[in-house]
Amino acid sequence: MGYIGAQPATNFETVRKQVSTTNSGTTITLDFAVSSVQDILVTVNAVVQSYDNYSVSGTTLTLGGTLNNDRVEILYVGRTFQTVTPAVGTVTNDMLVNSSITLNGSAVSLGGSASVDNTPNFSATFSGTQTLSDAVDTKVNYTTEIYDSDSAYDSANAKFTVPSGKAGKYFISATMGAYSYAATDNHVVKLSIRKNGSLWRELAENYHTNYINQSALHINEVMDLAVSDYIEIYAQLNIASGNNGSIGDGGGSNVFANFCGFKLI
Repeated sequence: MGYIGAQPATNFETVRKQVSTTNSGTTITLDFAVSSVQDILVTVNAVVQSYDNYSVSGTTLTLGGTLNNDRVEILYVGRTFQTVTPAVGTVTNDMLVNSSITLNGSAVSLGGSASVDNTPNFSATFSGTQTLSDAVDTKVNYTTEIYDSDSAYDSANAKFTVPSGKAGKYFISATMGAYSYAATDNHVVKLSIRKNGSLWRELAENYHTNYINQSALHINEVMDLAVSDYIEIYAQLNIASGNNGSIGDGGGSNVFANFCGFKLI
């Protein structure tokens, strides 16, 4: 018998037939279990039986009349003959519609392996405080590096630069605590992300007439970055009294002073 596509693992099987000539009563035990009367074609003494004249349940065929050594032929027209499972190692990539997938821009053959990670990634902080002049945008000195997978973070200049071959979408995050020297003195507190020296996104809290002397800001952004793009974090305190203010951890921990990011998969 002809076939379309690759040759099957086994040959096609002919439709099975069962013949009973020694019988009595109204039932016959089938050689194969079936789930519907339409799975078989039944003839009694060469007369085709209507589906209404018999019923099936598993391997039991029940006819509408009593048998007396009649010739009963059962043709299995709807039975599932077999399930063919390919042997281990017999299916190759060439047999598949898609023989590879793409991870991080590279094709990976099915059956192979690839490592997937969010690199580059970095995190930096600083202890103590940093003084800010009133109403002046100032770069935040996240100069204490916590980790830096690709040596892409310049801790001396508090700047992350996208390394060669790592263009793509990045998650960037920064946290800052702000303090003024007098109670109820902060007026406007700003935290911003700069890309290549230009403002990209800014978060500001304006306290209007209900001034406070400490607050915390947290800014997140997903950015599409090219190789050599660099990211810095800036802050500004606009203080009601005109005095200088400070940013940092507020007393020894890095909870309110963190700059981090990673490349999205």
